[in-house]
Amino acid sequence: MNFDPLISNIKPVEPLINKPEAGGKVKKGEQGPGSFAEHFNQAIKEVDSLQKEADSQIEGMMLGKENSSPHSAMIALEKADMAFQMMNAVRTKIIRAYEEVIRTQV
Repeated sequence: MNFDPLISNIKPVEPLINKPEAGGKVKKGEQGPGSFAEHFNQAIKEVDSLQKEADSQIEGMMLGKENSSPHSAMIALEKADMAFQMMNAVRTKIIRAYEEVIRTQV
């Protein structure tokens, strides 16, 4: 199996932390455009919007609206469920990493 087309589309991961200034100092409390908190907040908003979309699809199906079907409601519900499970797994990994850092002795 040839993976070259897949590998060529992979982009490098950009760092999520602030880069140091010319003097080697990083400003405290300042979050860059690619900060972890910003990415995490955006992910939470996306999960929330998927859950709201699933709710509206289910409501539309129950009320008998034309553009809502059981098929589209189930797809929206599964998307929201998978997104929530992924967010919960990331949260668990973050908590475990934090606990490990706290247990590390200097």
